[in-house]
Amino acid sequence: MKKANEIINDPIKATLFGKFYEKIVSRWLKERKGFTFFDGKPRIYWKDVEYAKGNSKSVPELNDILKKYKKEKQFCTPDGFMEKDGKYYVWEAKNWPLWTEGKKPLEQLRDLLWSMPLILATKVVYRTQEKTIDGILFSWWSKPDDVESLLKEIKDLIATPHF
Repeated sequence: MKKANEIINDPIKATLFGKFYEKIVSRWLKERKGFTFFDGKPRIYWKDVEYAKGNSKSVPELNDILKKYKKEKQFCTPDGFMEKDGKYYVWEAKNWPLWTEGKKPLEQLRDLLWSMPLILATKVVYRTQEKTIDGILFSWWSKPDDVESLLKEIKDLIATPHF
């Protein structure tokens, strides 16, 4: 018998489940938050993503992952591309529990974000056109307890240090 984390990490099952919840969340973002969705998915090319220069202790770890991606992968395909108030956003949805033993949703989300150089991206290619992105939206399976502390950590991670 498979454990929950083996089932959810199965690429076929994750893709099928993603098709289900992506429609629900994208409709909510459109109707409740005013985002306009574009058909199709964007691409973020790793060669175009700059290394983190922030003040966070996580900068070297994230840069190591980005370096690996630049060598081994060409691009990533986020779950959506949208616009609101003249600004462009990419969307990545992770709307299932990671089933990480003993970790709360905030810790799981932090672990995911710190291992995903997507948060460093500033441009995207959508239907052969390069666009500057103003932000990245993550939808997560459960609202973490202390979202503000996580947002501060992300800002510290991606902010350019002042000398």
